[in-house]
Amino acid sequence: MKAGIKNMAARWWKATLLSFLFSARLIGQQASTDQVLTLQVLEINKIGINNTAVTLIIDQASLEDGKAIPAVNEEGVLMWITNGENKKITVASNNPSPRFLIKLVALDVPNSAGVAGPEVVLSDNTTKDMVIGVSKTIGRCKVKFTASAKIGDGVGSETYIITYTITGS
Repeated sequence: MKAGIKNMAARWWKATLLSFLFSARLIGQQASTDQVLTLQVLEINKIGINNTAVTLIIDQASLEDGKAIPAVNEEGVLMWITNGENKKITVASNNPSPRFLIKLVALDVPNSAGVAGPEVVLSDNTTKDMVIGVSKTIGRCKVKFTASAKIGDGVGSETYIITYTITGS
């Protein structure tokens, strides 16, 4: 008897399921559905330099006027990417009152990546513009350092931390 009740219950569930599926066909099938997708693109600003440590050595002076011959390095390449608009690349040193003269300039900035600013003198620890007019671009430039000293500056060494930043203009 139990097997008969079980068999009847199974047939009843099958019949109910088939009638539901059949009635759904008669009413109409849903052939598509909608979904809301929200995509948010955030501002991306990345900057890096390939040459993270530079050493400049001044070891010669002119016999004619006694001025030290500047040390120059332009081996560093600064790279940046931004999807934002009206950006600039700034540079700053951590040294508030350097003893020797350090200058830098951006070289070979592609026209589509911004405009190189004038040579920057790192005479204090304030932020200075290096590349301006940076918008929605991937860019790169060489960084040229020039270090000089006067004979009266004497002998010594200084270590600087140079910080490059991509920021709003």
